[in-house]
Amino acid sequence: MEDAQPVQLVALERDWIVGISGSDFYEKACAYAETIKMLSAADRLRGVLLAECDPIEFSAAFFAAMSLGVPVILANPKWGARERAELARLVSPKLCFGLELDNGVSKNTRLPMGRVLIPTGGSTGGVKLATHTWESLAAACRGVQEFLGGGVIDSCCVLPLYHVSGLMQLLRSFITSGRIRFDEDAVASYCLSYVPTQLQRALANSGQCEMLNAARAIFVGGGPLSEAVADEARKRGLPIVPVYGMTETAAMVAAISAEDFRVNPKIGAKPVGLSSFSIESDGAIRIQSPALFEGYHGRPSPDLTHGYLTSDQGYLDAEGRLHVTGRMDRLIITGGEKVDPLEVEAVLREFLGLDELLVYGVSDPDWGQRVVVFYTSEEAKELQSDWYERVRPHLANYKIPKQWLRVDSLPLDPRGKVDHGLIHQLLG
Repeated sequence: MEDAQPVQLVALERDWIVGISGSDFYEKACAYAETIKMLSAADRLRGVLLAECDPIEFSAAFFAAMSLGVPVILANPKWGARERAELARLVSPKLCFGLELDNGVSKNTRLPMGRVLIPTGGSTGGVKLATHTWESLAAACRGVQEFLGGGVIDSCCVLPLYHVSGLMQLLRSFITSGRIRFDEDAVASYCLSYVPTQLQRALANSGQCEMLNAARAIFVGGGPLSEAVADEARKRGLPIVPVYGMTETAAMVAAISAEDFRVNPKIGAKPVGLSSFSIESDGAIRIQSPALFEGYHGRPSPDLTHGYLTSDQGYLDAEGRLHVTGRMDRLIITGGEKVDPLEVEAVLREFLGLDELLVYGVSDPDWGQRVVVFYTSEEAKELQSDWYERVRPHLANYKIPKQWLRVDSLPLDPRGKVDHGLIHQLLG
């Protein structure tokens, strides 16, 4: 099939999803398509919200909508009330699978046909929806296929499909005529995608490590990979492929091959597919790629003429390989999920009555980073017995602080900026 053409449901009939026959999956997708066809032309333009937890149901609904050119809005079914309210201000889908929204809130009811809106966090607060086309998603798939040396891509997907890294595993298998399974029962010759936390847990299980040695590739992204975990993975001989990418680039745009990873701990990442990079004067990474998104729904369109300017810092070495050195903002990445500290601070102020506080991401061996809150109020001690219950309805679990520290004054420098050195002193 041609990447630029709409999805044809007949292409789903082959046996390619472990756990369901091609004919049964095709019938399931057709049933979803019939449900979507019942929408009026105007309601179709409002899109279909997809937050289905079951990966097979998710996949069937996704391909059904894409076959009709109906916009698809992905959402995390575990979002709290705050995230759902933010989503409802952005979109107003008439048809929802897995999550209900207040459809009377959003004024942005009309969406471009054939688009996929993928949620992402950011440093500007709230839910953001990165808008992709089928062409940008397909370009990302072809780039990974080329990086791997061609052929089909069989995927073992253990990440949620509403997350870009999970969705792209599904699409790589579909577009390259590969297979996909939604478990880790058999991984020989399959490609997996892990966040660093998942890799660390796998390394602690000798039986799982032995099984993973037979994988074609284990892509690891969504946050920095600690040296200790990387060294242990090398010792075990795992086919680790560190990757760099984001929702805005349809997942990976740079990667280190498994062989390079094994022999050189300091090596940088090569561009994936037709991606390229440049570094701004302040160290910010700019990305050019056919896999770039169009912009964020409901926000001013970014100028992508010269590529996408990220909030990541890095440099290019003499061989043109990319080295990512950190973030230019306070964004926290924990377990592969993005957390905006300003959003968490706003919730804690509103529902716990904390006035002076600072939310910060601290290095964590299990999660990459953990969410920590510094506060000055003596009265806040009384809240710690029930703070979780008061905050949980308004924040997803991964956004809720894992550590609370009362301080006499917030760790800020004279300019009011975060004092990273002082924070490390406070944490011991």
